Amino acid sequence: MMQICLSFYEVKNKQATWFSNKTERLYWEQWYINLNVAQQPKAHFAKSHHSKVVVDPGECALVERSVRRAALEAALREVLFQIIKFVNEKRDHIPPVPNVEGVSFPYEITIPRLISS
Repeated sequence: MMQICLSFYEVKNKQATWFSNKTERLYWEQWYINLNVAQQPKAHFAKSHHSKVVVDPGECALVERSVRRAALEAALREVLFQIIKFVNEKRDHIPPVPNVEGVSFPYEITIPRLISS
């Protein structure tokens, strides 16, 4: 399992000093999303008395792939509806839109580092 972070921020200009930039990012929302990565099944080998028989993974995995795809689609739909419901309920922390021509809400997608203990 791995995790990604989707961060929304606004850019603020500040006084330039010797050791800092003129702009800074003020993060106003961060979403940490857990991901489970599934690997594609490999070919299976069945032993018989005379020879090895290769079972075609495409044939056997077609049904399995369809089931996984349907489960993934249902899980993704459920999570998206939860996100939509949540963000529509709580809007007071969202900053005003600075201009309508550029990117209103800049964002970045990062992979947080794992801290081992």
